Amino acid sequence: MSTIARRYAGAIVELANVKKCLDPVAEALEAFGAVLRDSTDLQSAMDNPGFSRDELRAVVGSIVERTGTHPIARNFLFLLVDNGRMGAYEDILGAFRASYDKLKGRARAEVTSAAPLDKATLKTLEAHVAKLTGCDDVHLDTHVDPELIGGIVTKVGDLVLDGSIRTQLHGLRTRLLGQVVGEA
Repeated sequence: MSTIARRYAGAIVELANVKKCLDPVAEALEAFGAVLRDSTDLQSAMDNPGFSRDELRAVVGSIVERTGTHPIARNFLFLLVDNGRMGAYEDILGAFRASYDKLKGRARAEVTSAAPLDKATLKTLEAHVAKLTGCDDVHLDTHVDPELIGGIVTKVGDLVLDGSIRTQLHGLRTRLLGQVVGEA
């Protein structure tokens, strides 16, 4: 996460917290991020120097109008356009989430599994992340990656707990190749 992303995120979190509208601003920024992620053309336009600020402001304004964005979030998005930072939106949003979660006493974990996880497994994972982080409020972002073969990879901040079969097989292969090379 870049220093610039942390600065922009810190500023919007602080302002929204002082104005007592942190939750609606968070919802608005997440909604804008979802719209951005759903359109590769929109992502390309936001980072394209061929578009003028006024053109980008018009596009952002149109999205903001449709999603009913909070005024502070709207102004923040326009600030990003004006400063040429829309290309870094996902990074800024990630830094925002981290600051927001810290203020709320929430832990966020990315969980990747080979198949969808059942509710009992998710509850167990939440309990483990809560114990690991000391946070009672845990949010799991789940993803499915069939290439894992089996097992679960959990990422909490910079900590990665990799219990995937793919990684275990890779480790076994490395050890076996090391023995074969060492014996030759």
